[in-house]
Amino acid sequence: MLTQLEIQTYQRDGYVIPSGFRLGAAELATLRSALERVLDDNPDILPDRLINTHLDGGRPYGIRGQQAFYALARDPRILDLAEAVMGPDLVLLFTHLFCKPADSARDVPWHQDGPFWPVEPLASVTVWVALDDVDTDNGAMRVIPGSHRDYQPHRLVDRANSTLNREIDADAIDDRAAVTIELEAGQVSLHDIGIVHGSAANRSGRRRAGLALRYMPATSQVHRKMPNAAADWDDMPVELVRGVNRNAGTNFYLGEFGRPWPAA
Repeated sequence: MLTQLEIQTYQRDGYVIPSGFRLGAAELATLRSALERVLDDNPDILPDRLINTHLDGGRPYGIRGQQAFYALARDPRILDLAEAVMGPDLVLLFTHLFCKPADSARDVPWHQDGPFWPVEPLASVTVWVALDDVDTDNGAMRVIPGSHRDYQPHRLVDRANSTLNREIDADAIDDRAAVTIELEAGQVSLHDIGIVHGSAANRSGRRRAGLALRYMPATSQVHRKMPNAAADWDDMPVELVRGVNRNAGTNFYLGEFGRPWPAA
């Protein structure tokens, strides 16, 4: 659980590293084994584009996942962290296994998650679970504290070394204010859907892997149609993981979708 001071820090800065949370050695070993299985089972998918590895069969992307990740996404300790900043009724939007292999040239440009996700009202927290030690050398995430309060213009891009199809113009970001989120394996960080963040390429000889668990409050709605979407939300299997659904517009039955995302 987050302390009251950590909740205030999250609300002020848009991110926080909980001081009282760390996975045990046995848990971490299980998750790392699951990571290796996912990488082995999905050789044709780039290791930074492994979506919904908590599911078996991997709809909508054909990814073969692992049950250990499903258990982690529903772990009461993780849900307690999300509840502290999102409220008692929680929807799991999706999971994203980030893996930057050693000496990887792919970077993540400055961006905010909000423009990528069809959620209304925009509200979500990411619980980022470090499966490896994460630091500056191997391409840790960098954030701009306080940037979650305002959304920046994003432009559509198509760059071979980028993991995203939208980015904020780098000239619009004062990266002198950036903070690098360094974590030991087993630690977690939380960040708001609106915080400006990115990461450099991994030029080290060490892998950087982590599982991002994306939760929204059940008062918000998931839309199934979104202009210029980076992912196919038609078949994204969202799940109520705590409490009750508070928005009738979100339909949890895969294949029966909510109303279309409003036109841009």
